Formats: sequence, C-alpha cells, structure tokens
Amino acid sequence: MRLILLLAALLIVGLLLYRQIGGIPDRSIDVPAAGSGPEVPRVPQRPQDLPVFEEQMQQFMQDTGEQRRRQLEAEER
Repeated sequence: MRLILLLAALLIVGLLLYRQIGGIPDRSIDVPAAGSGPEVPRVPQRPQDLPVFEEQMQQFMQDTGEQRRRQLEAEER
C-alpha cells in the first residue's frame, strides 16, 4: 500500500515538474510589430540623465496607455 501511494505521489510530482519545466510552450503571445507603437526610451548611462529619462518614461507610459485605449475602443465597436 505504501509503495502504491509513493508511486502515485511520484507520478503527480513528475507531471507537475513536466508542466513547469518542459511543457508545451504557450503560443498565444501577441508580439507587436516593430514600429507599431511609441518608441521605448533608452536607459541613461549617466546619473545626470535620470530626470530626462523619467520624463521620457512618463510620456512613453501615457502614449502606450492611450494607444491601448484606442485599440480597445476599436475592438468594442
């Protein structure tokens, strides 16, 4: 009886590991085409460039949010 429970537990652990490590990859990821959205700001190399980078990131987030909102509105129609 213990052997059967041990084998069942090993089977369950094996299936879980298979799904986590080597399972079938999810192919439902939608990757946008290059140039289809706002340009991503480059990470600054000098600490003095951080304020400018922060402004660029804020603008990028706003532009991306606006683009997604327009896409959702277009899909709802």
